[in-house]
Amino acid sequence: MTTLTLSKALNEGLRKALENDPKVLIMGEDVGKLGGVFRVTDGLQKDFGEARVVDTPLAESGIVGTAIGLALRGYRPVCEIQFDGFVFPAFDQITTQLAKMRYRSRGHLSLPVVIRIPCGGGIGAVEHHSESPEALFTHTAGLRVVACGRPTWTRPGAWPPRCRSARPRPWSAAPTRPCSATARWSGHAPRPQSRPPATGTRWR
Repeated sequence: MTTLTLSKALNEGLRKALENDPKVLIMGEDVGKLGGVFRVTDGLQKDFGEARVVDTPLAESGIVGTAIGLALRGYRPVCEIQFDGFVFPAFDQITTQLAKMRYRSRGHLSLPVVIRIPCGGGIGAVEHHSESPEALFTHTAGLRVVACGRPTWTRPGAWPPRCRSARPRPWSAAPTRPCSATARWSGHAPRPQSRPPATGTRWR
């Protein structure tokens, strides 16, 4: 049996998504040459190029706003927000644009955007590094919030369907210890056996 950390499992899943669909691209702060603050995107820019793994400025609303524009043009962006506490500058873009575009257009427009955000994780840092505001997104109509309770939930086969989905989904993953609060089950990864099929909460 192969042993993977959560970060490595995410890396392999993202790699598979990039291989399977030329419209998938990754964007965020330090996701390219540095490989992400937790090295989740390590090696991806080297293998897929700067046009598909994009280092962005320190501007979360710009990251999400650009992803919305790209999705409207047929791309499938995967955004990284470095920590959950940094997401608030993009909160308006996520909840009033990304979440509502399908409904606003009566189903004519879809925004297949994934936003990956590390949450919790016992870092012990001060401001903006230890928040877990994912409940704000689970209570927003039009979003799917998915969180992994173990690395197998991020296996390579689970990422491509998430990137192909027409519905936007913030993805929260703890960098050191998995924890989650899932609003709706996506059906592409193993479901915890002790939970009902529609909703669930998992803490480890």
